[in-house]
Amino acid sequence: MEGTFAKNFVTKLNGKISDDNLKVVLQELEIFVNDYSIENRRTELISYENIIPHCYKVYMISKKIEGLSSGTLKIYDLYLKDFFSHIEKPLEQITANDIRAYLYQLQQRRKISNHSLDGKRLVINTFLEWCKNEEYISKNPCKQIQPIRFEEKPREPLSDIELELVRYGCKTYRDKAIIELFYSTGCRVSEMVNLNKGDIDFDTGEVHLFGKGSKHRISYVNAKAEVALKRYLAARKDNNQALIVSERAPYQRLSKTGIERAIRIIGEHSKIGRNLYPHLIRHTTATDALNRGMNVTEVQKILGHEKLDTTMIYAKVSQENVRYNHKRYIV
Repeated sequence: MEGTFAKNFVTKLNGKISDDNLKVVLQELEIFVNDYSIENRRTELISYENIIPHCYKVYMISKKIEGLSSGTLKIYDLYLKDFFSHIEKPLEQITANDIRAYLYQLQQRRKISNHSLDGKRLVINTFLEWCKNEEYISKNPCKQIQPIRFEEKPREPLSDIELELVRYGCKTYRDKAIIELFYSTGCRVSEMVNLNKGDIDFDTGEVHLFGKGSKHRISYVNAKAEVALKRYLAARKDNNQALIVSERAPYQRLSKTGIERAIRIIGEHSKIGRNLYPHLIRHTTATDALNRGMNVTEVQKILGHEKLDTTMIYAKVSQENVRYNHKRYIV
């Protein structure tokens, strides 16, 4: 109960102090309340009436303190509020069958794939597991529900020809800089949005990235990226410290949506016959690095993956490369 009190208190401070200060207050308060016994004041029960559980705000603040991105938090909020609005039960009365019925009805209502449905199941399970660990409920009913099977579509990176066509599809210095920077660093679109001019060190080739999970990491620019970036920066007519800005005054930092739109238009100009998006370029970087002999742990570091398994999913070694090396090494 003491830990719950601390988290509830910190929830009240959300938006009033910085995230870093929220973490400090939570840490100090959790230590302080250990010397006290705290109990909830008893009140009469009220009907549930399709309301969000009282611990929900505490949960979202906890995830924010843990470093989840604003985009991930929005997805959690969207999925869980839809879940609450259709279950219409107090938290402690939710059963595995309630969740199964919700997931079935959700798929019928939205016509979503099994892949998307399992993503929603995972978010519900994460929330209920947290509730159990924080002693809001005695058990997690979602634990009884097995992951929903779906067919994983193979991720196909850009071929060498497609990548060159994408380069030819760039119409401006900015287009070229965006494509070469994505390919050279393997960065996420959120990391590119956060980049400032000062984050590029042309002397060392280092790019200081900040993004997912509020984490910093270093990647590198190759010769093509360096030339493209220097040409783009030399042609700029603004004083904005953002690395990638809009093409018209007042030259604001380009948003995630703006970068995705620019990539999509470049893809259309390139005529590669499929959609172009930032993550496809990141996947191409990883696959090319592995196929050309880079150590998988080094690729993991460039991509900023915590788990090696994730790197292998994003950067599948081509079967052709396996066949070649089999003939080369197994004789």
